[in-house]
Amino acid sequence: MAADENSSNDKLTIFYGADAPDLADADMSTGRRHVADEPLDDFFSEAIVADFKGMVPFRQASPDGFSLVRLDVPPGAILPRHSHSAACLYYIVSGQVVLGSRELGPEDGFFAPPDRPYGYRVGPEGAVVLEFRHSTAFDTTFTEPDPAAFRARAEASLAEAAGRHTMGAGDA
Repeated sequence: MAADENSSNDKLTIFYGADAPDLADADMSTGRRHVADEPLDDFFSEAIVADFKGMVPFRQASPDGFSLVRLDVPPGAILPRHSHSAACLYYIVSGQVVLGSRELGPEDGFFAPPDRPYGYRVGPEGAVVLEFRHSTAFDTTFTEPDPAAFRARAEASLAEAAGRHTMGAGDA
C-alpha cells in the first residue's frame, strides 16, 4: 500500500516502507515562510539539504488522518528554529538529537504542540527520527532570527561532523 492511498480509521491498514514516497514528493507541506518574510533560500544550501532523507511510509487520505514521516538526518545537522501548524510527536530510532540543553537518544522523543517553535542539532553519528502527526498536511514557519547566520552555523556544523567522521574512519 502506498503511503497516501485511502485508508480509514476503522480498518486495519498495512503499509510497506519500500512503497513510501520521498517526503519532497508527498506534498504534505501546505506552505513555508519566515516570520519576518526573510527569503527561505537564505536558510538552505545544497550542503545543508544534500544528505537529508525523508520518506512518508504512511499517510491517510483525510486532512485529519494520521501520517508517519521517517527522517534520516546527517551527522552534525542543525534544524532551524521553526514551528508547524500541526502537533507532532517525535521518536528517535537511532543516533542523538540535542534539543536545547537536553540530549536525546534511541527510544527518547519529544512532543511539539502546533505553532510552538523548536529546533534541534543532530549528534556525530546522525539520527533516524520518526514524526507522528494526526494531520496529513501542515505548514512550516521559520522563526530563526537571522537566516544567513543560521546557514553559516549549519554548514560549519556539517563540515565539522564530516571531518570527525573522516578522521575516525581512517583511524580504524
